[in-house]
Amino acid sequence: MRITAGLAFIVTAVTSVMALKEAPADLQIGILKRVPAEKCLVRSNNGDQLSMHYTGTLFDTGVKFDSSLDRNDPFVFEIGKGQVIGGWEQGLLNMCIGEKRKLTIPPHLGYGDRGSYPVIPGGATLVFEVELLDIKKGQRNERKGPETVKTNDDEAIISFSSPSFILSTAGILVLFFLVFRMAKKQDIVEAKKAVEKEIKEKK
Repeated sequence: MRITAGLAFIVTAVTSVMALKEAPADLQIGILKRVPAEKCLVRSNNGDQLSMHYTGTLFDTGVKFDSSLDRNDPFVFEIGKGQVIGGWEQGLLNMCIGEKRKLTIPPHLGYGDRGSYPVIPGGATLVFEVELLDIKKGQRNERKGPETVKTNDDEAIISFSSPSFILSTAGILVLFFLVFRMAKKQDIVEAKKAVEKEIKEKK
């Protein structure tokens, strides 16, 4: 009975270990270090230039194949421009400066069936531990948010001094003046008729 229980425990343990080592089919994002919301003043987005430290290992063996920390040289790139693998393009969005993540990247979002010879074999699932060091806002930030409102206001002010606006305003003023003159002339004619009528009645 004890032997049967022991075998069952061993089988369960082995199954659990195998399940843990089974490569995920989709991108997995884990937060290793979270930045408080009040300290996260800007988040990464497509078009931004990111500066990062990273360490990459193979999921199956845990062997390290690259690390910017070993070179003490942060990796700088623009996200959303196809400069990095798909797992990075997706896994590094909406990230705060100082935040650390663990990305488990399946082959179709990494180097695919061909790999990256000689350090990454074909069909490899990759694990990256990354830290975001800095964000330089890209063009997408210049077209959104409060800056857009300011730009629109500037354009509105410029339109008031444009030649088309000045000409249309001048035309309206001239038309108003003519209408005013015609109305005034009509009043004079009517007043003259009233005086002449009054004189005739007195006679």
